[in-house]
Amino acid sequence: KYSKDKNIILNNYAVGEKSETKEFYITAQTGNSSFNKLKPNTDWLKVRSKQFNTTMEGFVKEIQDVKIVTLDSYCEENNIHAVDILKIDTQGYEDKVLEGCKRIFEKNIVASIESEIMLDNVYEKYFTFSDLEKLLIPQDFRLVGINTSNNNLFSGIVFFADILYFNKK
Repeated sequence: KYSKDKNIILNNYAVGEKSETKEFYITAQTGNSSFNKLKPNTDWLKVRSKQFNTTMEGFVKEIQDVKIVTLDSYCEENNIHAVDILKIDTQGYEDKVLEGCKRIFEKNIVASIESEIMLDNVYEKYFTFSDLEKLLIPQDFRLVGINTSNNNLFSGIVFFADILYFNKK
């Protein structure tokens, strides 16, 4: 719930690697909507479709065009010179968000990054831990923590983790 706190700014757009408008897949379950298409016929989709009393094909309720900006442009336009923690939970779109951070990484204004990473086959695009490392290690970030949601890959239908990085500088 949003309160009218003067320190909270709501923005009605997404962040990515470039400024554009892109199709966003809105799912029956809040928190799984993404720019990435769901992978058909997975166990995850079968279970979730049943939970929401819909078909696998009907699990995506709507496709909506969404405006995307880069974090580089957002920080520049809003005169942001320090980011304590950059939290990224974008359902497999994390690499695109980070690709839109080149200038803020060069300016060294981000102290830490927490990113979710899906280690399951929910989406057609599979983003790996290595993909995340390739983007953060060259920017002088180091891994400092991993928090898994499901500690046993075989006991649940989704396996993901929140990964925490600190800026070495």
